[in-house]
Amino acid sequence: SPEIVTGLASLLFFVQTGKMLGIKNILGIFTIVVTQVVFSASLVALIVRARLASMDDSLDEASADLGATPWTTFWQVTIPLLMPAIIAGGLLAFTFAFDDFVITQFVSGPSSSTLPIRIWGMVRFGVSPIVNPVATVILAFTLTSVFLAQYILTASNASVRPLILWVLFIVGVVL
Repeated sequence: SPEIVTGLASLLFFVQTGKMLGIKNILGIFTIVVTQVVFSASLVALIVRARLASMDDSLDEASADLGATPWTTFWQVTIPLLMPAIIAGGLLAFTFAFDDFVITQFVSGPSSSTLPIRIWGMVRFGVSPIVNPVATVILAFTLTSVFLAQYILTASNASVRPLILWVLFIVGVVL
């Protein structure tokens, strides 16, 4: 469904839930996170399900023949084979949630704000000079994340060094 329908339905749900529970101002960061999780869960499920459908069932049977329990088979065979799809779905969900404006506009309360809402507030009355460095940092973060994910997913002997550099980069951006 379009984002405006999802945002409006989420707003109505949270307002009615707040009335039933006696919470006066229920809208905030919690409602933003819950709505984004619900919105993105279908995308992640679609990607993981496609990967699961393409997996060979004989791997599970071979694991059982070697004496593994279903739980061990799940953790030692299925999850490692699904990991690229889980990571791809997580990155896609993060990208959609990070960039989403419409749904967040509906379910954010007066005391909560996300980056897209804040940028929209800045450019509403003219482009502020603050928007340019923020866009540069977001672009650098995105490119670094994409290159790191590509390295981890494709390199057979990926080291921890790029992950440490990425964490240092994120700490530097936050500071």
